Amino acid sequence: MKPLRPLVPALIAICVAAAAVGQSATDWADIPLDRLQQAAQSGTAGAQFTLAMRYHNGRGVLQNFSRAVDLLQQAADQGHAGAMNRLGQYYFSGLGVARDGAQALKWLAAAAESGNPQFLYDYAAALENGVDGTADPAKAAEFYARAAEQGHDDATVSLGVLYQNGLGVERDLARALQLYQGPASRGHARAMNNLGLLYARGDGIEQDYERAVKLFSGAVDKGLTVAMTNLGVMYENGFGVEVNEALATELYRRGGRGDEAQSQALQPVYDTRLAPPDTSEEGLTILRQAVQAGDPVSRFQMAWLLMHKTEPTVKDRFQAAGLLQRAAEQGFAPAMLNLGLLYFEGAGVPQDYVLGQMWMILAGTAGMSDAIRISSALSERMTPGQINEAQQLAAKKSNLQ
Repeated sequence: MKPLRPLVPALIAICVAAAAVGQSATDWADIPLDRLQQAAQSGTAGAQFTLAMRYHNGRGVLQNFSRAVDLLQQAADQGHAGAMNRLGQYYFSGLGVARDGAQALKWLAAAAESGNPQFLYDYAAALENGVDGTADPAKAAEFYARAAEQGHDDATVSLGVLYQNGLGVERDLARALQLYQGPASRGHARAMNNLGLLYARGDGIEQDYERAVKLFSGAVDKGLTVAMTNLGVMYENGFGVEVNEALATELYRRGGRGDEAQSQALQPVYDTRLAPPDTSEEGLTILRQAVQAGDPVSRFQMAWLLMHKTEPTVKDRFQAAGLLQRAAEQGFAPAMLNLGLLYFEGAGVPQDYVLGQMWMILAGTAGMSDAIRISSALSERMTPGQINEAQQLAAKKSNLQ
C-alpha cells in the first residue's frame, strides 16, 4: 500500500468552480451563448475563457477540447490567469493539442504567479509528476507549501506525501503526520487514506490498526477507490477488525481489483422522462408496430427490453444495438448514450472507445444530462488521441466545426 499521490491536473472535470478558474469567470457565466460568442470574438478575455470552459464541459455546445484550446490561448495571451492555468493543463495532458511539457509548465507557472492557491497546486502537481522527464519534486514542494499556507487541503496532503516519501525534501514522517491531520479532520479522503497508512504501518506514530480502519472507512465513504483496497487488506488479514473475506472481496472489487469494477459504469441508462414500456401482450404489439413505423422512442424502448432480459443472448444484444443505432441516427439522445455504452462494452457491436465517446458527446449536446458525466468517467480508459478523435467525429456527425 502506498500513499496516494496527487492527480495530474484533470481535464475531464464536469464542473469548474469559479474560485478555481480565475478572474472574470462569474462576469460571463450566465450570458446567453450568442452574446458570449460575440464578446469572445471581439477579444474580451473573460468571455473567451468562459466560452472555452463551455466547450470544455459541453455546456450548451458540442464538447470540443481543440476549440477550447484556441479560446484559452487567446485569453492567456491577454494575461488571463484562469486561461493560462487551463491551457497549461491541456498541454500537460495532450487533450485538444499535442502534448508539450515545456508549454505546459510555461503556462502553469504563469498562472501560479497570480498567487491563486489552486493554480499554485496545479503547477506543483505538474512539477511533481513530471512532463517529458522534467519532474522536480523539490520545486513542487515549494509551491505545495505556498498553496498549503492559504489553506488548500489538496496541496497540504500532497506536501505530506513528499515528506512521507522523502521526495524533494528530507524524509520526515512527523511532518507528514502533521500535514495529514488537519485535512483528515475535515473529511479529506486522500488525507484520511494516507494517515491511515501511517497508523497501519506504525510509521512515525504508534501502530494502531483500529484507528487505521476508521480512517480507511471514512475515505471509502467518500468514494476513494484506493482506500477500498486498503480497507480490504485490513478485513482480509484481520488487522483491527475480525476477518471477513467476503467483505474484503467486495472492497477489492469496488477498488478496482477484478473485472466487475470495470463494468459497473456500463449499465444501460433509461430516460426517466419516458414512461416505462408496456410489456403486456397488447402493449408489446403496439410497440412492435411503432418500431416498424420507424419511431425512435419505440426503437429505444424495444432495445431497452432486449437489454434487460434476465439472460440476454448475443442475438438480443445485436438486435438492441441495431435499434439503438437507428434511433441514434434519428437524433434521439437516450439511444445515443446507450449506443455509446455498448461500444465501450463491445456488446452487440465491436468494442470501439472512439465511437462510444462520440455518441456520448452527441447525447450530451442533445440534452441527455448524464452523458457527459458518464463519458468523463469512461474517458479514463482512453488515450488523449482517442478522445481528440472522438470529438472530431462528433463535430463531423453534427455538422458543427
